[in-house]
Amino acid sequence: MRLVLLREIPEDLNLRQRWNALVMAVDQPQAFYTYEWSLAVQRAYHETLAALLFLGYEGESLCGVAALATDSQGSQVSFLCATTGDYCDFVSAPESKAAFVSAVLTELRTQGFVRFTLTNLPADSTTLEVLEKSSKQHGYHFFARTAYECAQVCLSRLERQPAGKKLILPRARKLRRSLNAMEREAPVRFEHVRSWNAAESVIPKFAQAHVARFLATGRISNLARRDRRFFLQELAKLLSESGWLTITQLQSESNVYAWNYGFQFAGNWFWYQPTFDSSREKLSPGLCLLAKIVEEAAQDPAMKIVDLGLGAEEYKDIFANQTRKTLYVTLHASLTQHAREITRYYAASVVKASPQVERVIRAAQTKGENVIGRASGDGMWPALGWLTRRFRDFLWSSTEVFFFESGTALPQANGTKLERLDLNRLATAVQQYVGDTSTCAYLIRSASRLKDDAVQGFGLIDGEGNWLHFAWVTGFDGFFLSELKEKVEAPSGDCVMLFDCWTPVAVRGRGYYGQTVGLIAKLMMDQGKRPWIFSADTNNASVRGLERAGFQRRYSLVRQHLLWWQRIKRKVPKTYDSLSAEISARA
Repeated sequence: MRLVLLREIPEDLNLRQRWNALVMAVDQPQAFYTYEWSLAVQRAYHETLAALLFLGYEGESLCGVAALATDSQGSQVSFLCATTGDYCDFVSAPESKAAFVSAVLTELRTQGFVRFTLTNLPADSTTLEVLEKSSKQHGYHFFARTAYECAQVCLSRLERQPAGKKLILPRARKLRRSLNAMEREAPVRFEHVRSWNAAESVIPKFAQAHVARFLATGRISNLARRDRRFFLQELAKLLSESGWLTITQLQSESNVYAWNYGFQFAGNWFWYQPTFDSSREKLSPGLCLLAKIVEEAAQDPAMKIVDLGLGAEEYKDIFANQTRKTLYVTLHASLTQHAREITRYYAASVVKASPQVERVIRAAQTKGENVIGRASGDGMWPALGWLTRRFRDFLWSSTEVFFFESGTALPQANGTKLERLDLNRLATAVQQYVGDTSTCAYLIRSASRLKDDAVQGFGLIDGEGNWLHFAWVTGFDGFFLSELKEKVEAPSGDCVMLFDCWTPVAVRGRGYYGQTVGLIAKLMMDQGKRPWIFSADTNNASVRGLERAGFQRRYSLVRQHLLWWQRIKRKVPKTYDSLSAEISARA
């Protein structure tokens, strides 16, 4: 066998045809193995992945393809499509598999690679046995563990009515009720997008809904990242050229209730990346869409399987009647690294057996990572100082919180405006600040508040739609102040409290905090409310920003605590003694 190593996927029509012909000849062809998929990955992730494309030839005949890659440091080999493909494999005719895998490992060993991570290798693939044998011959230590159990709907095993061969769908009554509820607004239809011209306008809306849906469940979608969205666009272009793209929508004239970015390939209909409109969650639009796909696939003689892909979501169990296991395979040249990999895996398995123990360990791990992050960012001595202060504050501390009332609000600055926060606006902000971990955590926290009618969220945006600052408003009376570990009472019933203000790291120091709270204060006063806000006495930047925004300090509360004992006392500046009668706090 002659082996050719390429450092990029060439844009070569001849290679594309021969590569895909080889894919169609394997036992279970997958779109993830195709030339199109690898090329889309390269186009989207070339800055972080360096392709290692191995082509095996017998004479002039292509008999093997291994689309691998190294990370940006070049220290580890993986499947090129590991983070995008639900199944990854060495593509080869069965009679050539052993020779091809051995040739690839020989070349990789020659190149000096000592570690391999091969994710989502199907457990029923012939590659597994060949890889285990070949790794020993080339000085690698082999270890495989379960990665995922991929749910599938085998269409030939679906239950049908005795007469008429009508498909019996699970939860048919619930699905019918949901569809009827949607159709009260407008007729609902089930449509497929197969061309790039149509997909180009659909994908951004799908991505926005996906990010919003994840945010509503306290997570950050991978579609918040620009490279992932670009990957789906490039993949849609390439798959549509071959007739495999199938983006499915459940929609009415004016609304799309659910999407599935999927494809049909070699008898498989793939439920690859679905989402739905979070505001319609009670109608189960995602489940309705999946039911429609299963129903249509069952009527197509060319379809054999609806593959529900990675992830153990409960809704998949409603339809699934079989699973396909994938493996996480590692190869180490170092016996020490191999032993460490096995030990880490079994230790993690023991920990996961006890959810309580897992929570404790994860919490300790998070705190440890915070300390390490501070040490690497600020230096060892500042990190030790921070730890010392945290320990001192646990034993004893005195915290003073200033309370400010809005007097005169700043006028709106040119080029910026205030927007009311909703799930879609927060999703847009996540896409803007996806690389800012602390801001993403804030946006997740914000999303969880949207269901509370007692609070309102606002954001400041510039003329280009970029988010600059965020803040929230709620009733003052009974507001829980975490700095004091107490609820506070309002001076009067028309008071509101501004809280949880946040400026993303990239735009700090530009006065957006004061500008935003000033605009919110003006809006509240226009509604007949008295806006208040608070700040720790040690936060000098916040105090200055509030004063510039027209807020005036009225009083402060001081919390003193020793271990689990605490006392709260009120302090009123002499200038505002006249207000002391209307100021109180529950202690």
